[in-house]
Amino acid sequence: MKVFKDIGYFVEYCVNGKLIGTLLINKPDRDEVGYYSRIDAIADTDIKLQKNKIIKKGTKYYTRLYPLCGQKI
Repeated sequence: MKVFKDIGYFVEYCVNGKLIGTLLINKPDRDEVGYYSRIDAIADTDIKLQKNKIIKKGTKYYTRLYPLCGQKI
């Protein structure tokens, strides 16, 4: 049961368990949302995030997808 209208999504980028930054996206890039949407990866290029944060090439990181909630339905 949804209580809020989704206005977009954001992807958290973490390195060694520490939140490095986020990216805003309009549509989900995976089926699962929340804690179970975790994807482990190694950066094959530099990844630029919001607020000028960068994950350098070759760094091991993981991502999680969360919804941005808007107006109450």
